[in-house]
Amino acid sequence: MNAVAVNLEVVRSRSARGAEASAIAPFAATAALQLEVTTAATEALLAFTRAEPEPPDVAVIVGRLARLLAVHGQPLVTTTGASPSRAQTSAPADLVRAVVARSVLSVVKAAGSAPCEISVRDGIFLRVTGGDASAPPLEPGLAAVASACGVVAERRGHTLELSFPPLATDAPPLVPA
Repeated sequence: MNAVAVNLEVVRSRSARGAEASAIAPFAATAALQLEVTTAATEALLAFTRAEPEPPDVAVIVGRLARLLAVHGQPLVTTTGASPSRAQTSAPADLVRAVVARSVLSVVKAAGSAPCEISVRDGIFLRVTGGDASAPPLEPGLAAVASACGVVAERRGHTLELSFPPLATDAPPLVPA
């Protein structure tokens, strides 16, 4: 918000002095860009204050973290793989959010960034890579609760691999009438 305010103040003061548009436009553009980043981060932060919707979606949670951490301009979290709505799991929503956030944030803290790869096979898989730094394991208490809910966390060198149980569907197979 500070960057938005500073750039808008430059726009205001220069326009009050009758400056040409070319002297004002770069500051207005920067303010608009900073407002977009701030708005995305604020929306992501507010989403973390609300209850996580059921069923939880690993890709949505990682995306929210990426937007929140992109405030400083550098994308600290990048995501490849499954798109939102394809990465839904049957694990409890608050647990999924805690495990994903703790894993991604610990790798960002250790390595400075966290490339994330999400895949969907017979479960939902999230690989968080720590670059040159080793990926920190989950805390024992969180790992125990996660394991009891079918979420498995394994550390493999610079990567923390999380697997979540797939979303169970009780719908009968489609049969032609």
